[in-house]
Amino acid sequence: PRAQGIGDVDSARRSSARYGSTVRDPGVDMPATDLLPSRLAAFLPLHRADVESIEVTDYEEMAGGYSRSMAKARVRYTSDGVTLEETVVLRGDPPAGHSMIETDRDHEWAVLNALTEMGVIPIPPARYYDASGEHLGTKAIVMDHVTGGSLQSLIEEMADYGDHPTRLAQLWGLIHTVAPEELPEAMPRPESWDARIDELIATWRHSERASVNSNPTWRYIAAWLEANKPPPLPLRLTHGDPQAPNVMIDHDDNYLLVDWEFAAIGDPREDLGWYNIYSTAAGPNLYEADPEAFLAAYRDATGFGEAEVNQLTVGYFTVLSSIKILGTICSQLDKFALGENSGAMTALQIGSISFGHDNFINAIAGMQAAFDAMAASAEGATS
Repeated sequence: PRAQGIGDVDSARRSSARYGSTVRDPGVDMPATDLLPSRLAAFLPLHRADVESIEVTDYEEMAGGYSRSMAKARVRYTSDGVTLEETVVLRGDPPAGHSMIETDRDHEWAVLNALTEMGVIPIPPARYYDASGEHLGTKAIVMDHVTGGSLQSLIEEMADYGDHPTRLAQLWGLIHTVAPEELPEAMPRPESWDARIDELIATWRHSERASVNSNPTWRYIAAWLEANKPPPLPLRLTHGDPQAPNVMIDHDDNYLLVDWEFAAIGDPREDLGWYNIYSTAAGPNLYEADPEAFLAAYRDATGFGEAEVNQLTVGYFTVLSSIKILGTICSQLDKFALGENSGAMTALQIGSISFGHDNFINAIAGMQAAFDAMAASAEGATS
């Protein structure tokens, strides 16, 4: 049995999931938009002493980041009579009180910078970072621009997904080959696999207790997860928000993975679970198209075994990993209820949370039935 999605994700996001066209809250823009081209032109020379002059010739806000403010700029460099142009992307924090999800730019920059230097995982290279916000008006990362569309926009139009399910499984697997010792020291490191899983289970309970609402469904979910832990896997880098809209395809048909704000060190199956829950809600779900083939490609990419990576363990992590986003959404909905958050996208998530309760309960019932059948079969074999 495969756990179902949390509900119907906003249709505007689902149908517009292209880098540069994803819907966001009205008014959630890079601060001081009219000043940003000149600010960027003054910021870039701090990192490009090799050029004589830098001019920002075009600047355009993007709606690409679901939780962050995005913009792209056309930049002209001149040195020794030679002029070159390129497009860069700025990814920064929106104004306070508008973001549906609060994340840390320092953390995202540390991850992106490490991955850029490592060169193993395909990403748009990260260039520079305004860590204080004094130059660009907000903490902002400057990175390469990808000319192309998202995997989401491509597969939405497909009846036959071709090799994309295999390629996506391999991409998720490639992320999960990166060990903790290869990552920035500032990234939190769980003491053990059990500690990581217990932390996520505890987050279900903590989020429920901290909310202005009582939610017995979340307490039930936490109890079931605690009683049914799967076999462990080595801790690895996790993306935290793996979904087709975050996979860009450039003009050479290469996959490039963006939006690393939720990156962490955890169980690799957290990513498989989150991909499943998001894609079931938003569609299409390339895992669900052929789960066994998808997982076989993933196991080949990672070297993990079938006892640890199978449909039941993906189902478990589909439920478990969802709290990483649901807990944050719930806290923002609390702020919305208290008048501390006015984001329209925040309000729209009320339906996702409430509709998801039935799906979680049904998924757990299906997995429990499978566990019970396996236990009965094992008991019969030994009697």
